[in-house]
Amino acid sequence: MPNKVIISVFSLLLLTGCWDSKEIEDIGVILAIGLDTGEKENEVTMTNQYVDPGKIPSLQGGEPGGKPFQNLTVSGTTFLEIIRDNSFESNRPPNYTHLKSIVLSSSLLKRERADEVIDLFVRDHEFRRTTPVFITKERVRDVLDIEPTKELFPAIQIKDLNENSFKNLYIPEQLQIGDMSKYISQEQSFLIPGMKIEEYLIKSDGAGIISKENFQFVGWLEKEDIAGVRFILNDLDGGYINLTKKEISDGPVSLEVKGGSTTYNPTITGESIMMEFNVRVNVSLAEDWGNKRDHFKKGWKKEVEKASNDQIEQAVQTVLTKAQQEYKTDFLNLSNWVRIHQPDYWKKNEKRWDNIFPEMQTKINVKTKITDFGTQNLK
Repeated sequence: MPNKVIISVFSLLLLTGCWDSKEIEDIGVILAIGLDTGEKENEVTMTNQYVDPGKIPSLQGGEPGGKPFQNLTVSGTTFLEIIRDNSFESNRPPNYTHLKSIVLSSSLLKRERADEVIDLFVRDHEFRRTTPVFITKERVRDVLDIEPTKELFPAIQIKDLNENSFKNLYIPEQLQIGDMSKYISQEQSFLIPGMKIEEYLIKSDGAGIISKENFQFVGWLEKEDIAGVRFILNDLDGGYINLTKKEISDGPVSLEVKGGSTTYNPTITGESIMMEFNVRVNVSLAEDWGNKRDHFKKGWKKEVEKASNDQIEQAVQTVLTKAQQEYKTDFLNLSNWVRIHQPDYWKKNEKRWDNIFPEMQTKINVKTKITDFGTQNLK
């Protein structure tokens, strides 16, 4: 008899369904947030991108051309205050469990510390640590207002910006807010993937540099610099290398990156340190505008490989110069390789690294290897 009572009660619980469920129209689903400076001193703004369920065609048959999202920008002194003040304008409490992207303005991170800006978003359990983060020199509300061309929501198009990094060396790797929190807790400088508005489109655009000195924005790496960053960081899972007519006879020639690796060899001489970078890249001949070229002519393959070596070396050197001389900031985390390979030196000089880094000697060795020529010009 007791078993029958227990089974009956359990069955009643199952039949009740989701007792605390809410209709989607009653929930303020937020897909993106944008954080920026306010108009007043020390004021911050937060733009919440709400889903408008009634405008989603596949669900409700909304009017063609109607925006399925609504951006609400509110100013205040803290982001929690702003979230709560959303209630003045919307009866749908914001829900961040489906957040797809976070956009920060460079002007905000130039004025405020990144660790303070993201504190709420890593402290509150409703925000997921896997949400990707971006930085822009534009006003974030303008970025979030751009109507996407391929997605319904700007939030999702922004999230997808880094997903083609394996196809293009000029797109930085994704940075999640959990990564930001990790870098800050480890007191490391780091890069935030950049984005911009170009001809009413949202595009990937270089990266912003955050210094560990005060975790504020100190500068910008252009799109062209990102390839050098990825060669240094051993992030070679794809992309292309274009050799112009100036770099190769009868060019241009495009090489597709098939893989590669970078190793680091810091050596100590007296009190001086020198970092050697050994970059190995495997490529295939993807496109050649010298259509009468004999690809099996002796020396041509070496000419292409040397041109590629020179271009990669220049890309790496440009980024190292910016890190060491222009920004004097180790956003490449080269200190980590010194700590691993030269532990005694690191233990002795760790606290002086910020002074040592700009003066560190570097040597770059690049070896490009063409592994195949595609399906043309076969013998």
